[in-house]
Amino acid sequence: MRFMGSSAFTKWLITAISVLSFFPASALAADAAGKFTLTKEVHWGAIVLAPGDYTYSLEHRGSTVVLLRSASGQPGFLVMARSVDTVDTESDRLVLQLHGDQWFVSEMVVGSVGEELSFRTPEVHTETARKTRLGADKLASLSKP
Repeated sequence: MRFMGSSAFTKWLITAISVLSFFPASALAADAAGKFTLTKEVHWGAIVLAPGDYTYSLEHRGSTVVLLRSASGQPGFLVMARSVDTVDTESDRLVLQLHGDQWFVSEMVVGSVGEELSFRTPEVHTETARKTRLGADKLASLSKP
């Protein structure tokens, strides 16, 4: 195809069509959306959410991501799910875990698309009590009855 006398508009139109062709239609729309309210500070992945109202949209772009936005207009966040499982439920819910005195989102169930998203939470560290030498720092002391 040969253009006779290219104009600025023609170049712009070709560029715009080329750029838009890189975005599939499904990537431009959210797969699910909703809102929730937090009454306490909650860690979700690497971010900390203050108490308040939030909206979310769930998108599948190679991996599953959740776009979070504060209802008060604060900047949004992207959180990537660690894993996604299929569930047979119609209800939506956030599953929180308490580690020390901090709350963490461990799962998000989105019933409208039948998915349970898992997120990274701190690993639970357990200490093993063992017999130590006298005078050493002790976590616990073991003795025979």
